[in-house]
Amino acid sequence: MKADDRYNHITTLEVEISSFTGGGYKVRYDFARKLISWNDGYMWNNNFMKSLTPGKYELITEKLPGTGMIEWMEGYNKGELAKYGVPTANPSSWRICINFDDGSDLVSSHTKNFPKNWTKLKEIIEATTECCFRLR
Repeated sequence: MKADDRYNHITTLEVEISSFTGGGYKVRYDFARKLISWNDGYMWNNNFMKSLTPGKYELITEKLPGTGMIEWMEGYNKGELAKYGVPTANPSSWRICINFDDGSDLVSSHTKNFPKNWTKLKEIIEATTECCFRLR
């Protein structure tokens, strides 16, 4: 299956960022159940679950392939950090877990190195959750 086609087969997408102190954010999209879950590691009372509206679902399906997320996740897993990532001075980390409709999954993470297209993914997350997705 081609990478672009795989975006159409994602059933859940979980994206997490965290600082070295343990604070951070996690968002989970459940496309089958049409839900967005938000976990705020700084303020537990900001946690929520809400429906994934048709407009937000359309935004994700239109823009997610343009992030190259699956490609850079696989690149990180192969150790191709220079090709897909940018070193950072702060010891923050990211983790992404994708589940596909065929039962397979793709998990990737790293510390002190963020994907070059991270901003594109962050913008999708912020537009669909209406929350800031950056570390304090």
